[in-house]
Amino acid sequence: MKRINMFAAASVALLALSGCGTTSVFDRDRPDEFAVSRSKPLQVPTEFALPAPTPDAPRPQDDDTKQQVLDAMFGGAAPAPRPQSAQ
Repeated sequence: MKRINMFAAASVALLALSGCGTTSVFDRDRPDEFAVSRSKPLQVPTEFALPAPTPDAPRPQDDDTKQQVLDAMFGGAAPAPRPQSAQ
C-alpha cells in the first residue's frame, strides 16, 4: 500500500512539474504586445451622399422580417413557371 501511495505521489509531482518545462511542441512565436504600431486617425468624410427622405414613404423596418430575408436570399418574388403542354 505504501508503495502505491509513493508511486501516485511521484506521478502527480511529475505531472505537475511537466508544465514548467518547455518543449519544441509548445514553443511558438507569440506576438509582442509591446510592439504595437499606431493607426492613422479616423477621418470624417467631406460629403455624406445620403438620399433625402421622401415624405409618406414606407419605413423599411416596418416590413415583415421573414419576407425581407426571403427577398435578400432569392431576389424577391419570381414569376411562376408556365406549365408545359404535352405535344
